[in-house]
Amino acid sequence: MELVRSLLTRNLMMSYGNPVEQRLFVIGHNSGLTNFVKRLRLLIVTTSVLLAICLSSSHAMPESASDQRSPIPVVVQFDWIFNAQFAGFYQGIEQGFFLDQGLRLELRGGVTTANTVSATVEVPGLSIGSTESNVLIAEVAEGADVVALGTMFQDSPMGWMYIKGGNISKFSDLADRRIGIHSDGARVIELLLREAGADTSELDTFKASHDPQPLLDGKLDALQCYYIDEFVKLQKMVGDRAGIFLARDHGYKAYSQVMFTERKTALAKSSNLRGFLKAAKLGWAYAFDNPEETVDLILEKYNPSLDRDYQLRSLAKIRELMEPEPGSLFRPMSPDLLENGQSRLLEHGLISDSISIKDLLSQQFLPHD
Repeated sequence: MELVRSLLTRNLMMSYGNPVEQRLFVIGHNSGLTNFVKRLRLLIVTTSVLLAICLSSSHAMPESASDQRSPIPVVVQFDWIFNAQFAGFYQGIEQGFFLDQGLRLELRGGVTTANTVSATVEVPGLSIGSTESNVLIAEVAEGADVVALGTMFQDSPMGWMYIKGGNISKFSDLADRRIGIHSDGARVIELLLREAGADTSELDTFKASHDPQPLLDGKLDALQCYYIDEFVKLQKMVGDRAGIFLARDHGYKAYSQVMFTERKTALAKSSNLRGFLKAAKLGWAYAFDNPEETVDLILEKYNPSLDRDYQLRSLAKIRELMEPEPGSLFRPMSPDLLENGQSRLLEHGLISDSISIKDLLSQQFLPHD
């Protein structure tokens, strides 16, 4: 508009000259009046065109500003190292699915499962974590104000691996053996052994690493693992001698890699959470359809120290857990299954207070396509 005003003033001065002199000129000379009218008509046309251009540019500016908005930062806290277990997020970033939703992800890994919830809620802004459902229930029972958005794994991959031909032949044998455990499995092994009728008074558990080597060295008899990960490594080391007791085969029903966020975030950032889950689902679908490319991406950008065949095998097992049948990717969790799991934790004194499973779940953001 300033441009129009400036040009209008300039053209008026060119047409009129000095206002007093121009009035005298018009009064004294009829021919001057004709020229003046012509110039005035030209001025009106020119001004109209300039005004239309300025108005058009003004209306287009909001769209241009929207196109240039910076994506919203999202911190995603994993409870394990960067490997195939989180392949969908790597491909979601690589293929631009998260950027399409206006999100820029920062992936964080390496914390222990026991610290995942606290590490997630301590992050300012939009943050999302993943953990076992029984761990999440226990954390909420202790006061964490978080909600579950959905699950990646439709069943738990937790188990206890051992080497066949030794002093273990059945699950109840673990009751008086040396068992290496991790923070998320301390409750589970005791619960399942009790339900199997075993005497757990001599249960010998201790914190151990995820490396299977102590099994080969005879330093422990069994080691907690994920059958999609550490058990794959043990199979590569000893072949058919690798044995495993899966928690789900002994009555443990739970979800794994449950995505969660703070309750206040779920209330304030609903559109961002919908976009996040949509992009994550697309990323996982792409990862499963392109396993070779996905493992290349993991080794190139996220964890070059991993073994390629190890990651390919792991990704195949992960698909079994995430998509046990067609169309089940990101299927909502069952409240009844979670209620049952909580009841068992309470029964065995593994948590002190119950929580509202209904209040825990915020699965309305899950994509339905």
